[in-house]
Amino acid sequence: QDAFTAVEELGDAALESRDNGSCPTITSTAPKGSFPNTVTIDFGSGCLSPSGRYHAGKIIIEQSDSMHHAGAVRTTSFTDFYVDSLVMKNGTITLKNEEIDEEGNLTYTRQVSNLAMTSPRGTLVTNALHTRTQVKGGGTPNRHDDAWKITGESQGTVDEEVKFSTLIKDALVLRGDCPFIVAGLEEVTRNGRKVLVNYGDGTCDRIARGTLENGDHIVIVLNRRN
Repeated sequence: QDAFTAVEELGDAALESRDNGSCPTITSTAPKGSFPNTVTIDFGSGCLSPSGRYHAGKIIIEQSDSMHHAGAVRTTSFTDFYVDSLVMKNGTITLKNEEIDEEGNLTYTRQVSNLAMTSPRGTLVTNALHTRTQVKGGGTPNRHDDAWKITGESQGTVDEEVKFSTLIKDALVLRGDCPFIVAGLEEVTRNGRKVLVNYGDGTCDRIARGTLENGDHIVIVLNRRN
């Protein structure tokens, strides 16, 4: 969740600003606001984001239309892209605008296909299907007043041995003014053993709590999203 959302927010910021500084450099096949368009965000050998996270490599974004328009599709791929010590390569993340829901909220599906992520702990290959619904801030350009709910599930392997899956039991909540998931319940299964992760009551902090099948509790320290 951390890696997927970090990538989407980096892409959003780059597409909106097109600030072509020394790191990252941003190139596109069409002018800003024109579609279809392919945008390459190149962090080169690496640099730190304003929040202190290290990024290197490339994010390549192919977008059919403005993501505010129904049916618009954004496909993101990677060339040795680093988020701190995690490197993402192969696979894609596809975001599609699924129109406005019954309550007037923008709704997107996010499909992750065979995305390989390697860290010092091993290589994780994941597939996922999530629904992202914007519940606040859709009417303003300020991203800090945004709020999103995420539902869905994922599955994959670590080092082709450890099988895992996740199922969001109560929608995960993201806020534009907080770099951590602030609420929601997610069931994580690893080689048949389950833990229920509680992300909190909406307070902006980096602590989540897990409940094991035997009733024991663990504390989980969350990563920043960007």
